[in-house]
Amino acid sequence: MNQSTVKSPLPVAGLVYALAAVAIWTGFILVSKAGALASLALPDMMIVRFGTAFILFFPFIWQHRKTILQWRMFVLGSIGGLAYALSVFNGFQHAPATHAALLLPGLMPIMIAVFAYFLAGERHTVASWVGILVSSLGILALLTETMLSDASYWLGDISFVIACVFWGIFTVLLRRWKFAPWQATLGIIAVTTLLFAPVYILFLPQHLTDASWKMIGLQAFYQGVMATTVQMVFYGRAVHILGATKMGGLMALVPVFASVLAVPLFGEHWTLGLMIALILILTGTLIGNIPFAKWRQGLKCRTAMKN
Repeated sequence: MNQSTVKSPLPVAGLVYALAAVAIWTGFILVSKAGALASLALPDMMIVRFGTAFILFFPFIWQHRKTILQWRMFVLGSIGGLAYALSVFNGFQHAPATHAALLLPGLMPIMIAVFAYFLAGERHTVASWVGILVSSLGILALLTETMLSDASYWLGDISFVIACVFWGIFTVLLRRWKFAPWQATLGIIAVTTLLFAPVYILFLPQHLTDASWKMIGLQAFYQGVMATTVQMVFYGRAVHILGATKMGGLMALVPVFASVLAVPLFGEHWTLGLMIALILILTGTLIGNIPFAKWRQGLKCRTAMKN
């Protein structure tokens, strides 16, 4: 067997898309927390995020309307757009950015792996399951600290957990139904806006005027363009190239960047639970993504060539 036939577990293009998605996700956590601190309520964050994207990309939504007007796309938009965003923004209202930085990307590979196993029939290596177990211990450590402390973060933390469940289902369905990333992104924007905007306009209190125009502009650009559109395209491309489980594992790198930046930006504090969670999540990510089997295969090939 030729050594060159041993393929890399992370194709270069997929890795580039994945790292770009990780960078935008990090910014999403920080910008969302800034919006929550600037008196933007959950409904306001939702309408700024999806309303901006809907207005900007309406010509493309109309162009792909036949693809978007399918029941599968409605399911994807309802889960990966409306349900996920409601849970996430509710979390930012009640929990620190450091908790979001650990729980969101830390739980995602766990949820994605579980749903990929049951919904898509993906089989995982022993190393992947060990990595998931180690990361789960980190999540459990943070949640335990939250429950035992006097801080009222539990509602935000539970919201982040629920958001990860929705995102895990969405990621697996996206890969299974094989929608193009761009079309899936447009579908999420269209479905979420059409479902949420009438409720926001007719029934919900509106506090956009309580925040500065600079903050609203920042939220509109980052939430409506970068997080909703650019990040979704990169994420979708990475899922198609690397697979749902591998992409979920790489997303667990977000805590390193987001948690470190959140401390000086928002005056948040490191706790023992946060440190334990960060260490265990990163350790689990490394274990789950180390290609033990392919390394052994490559080693056997090199040994055979020498002999």
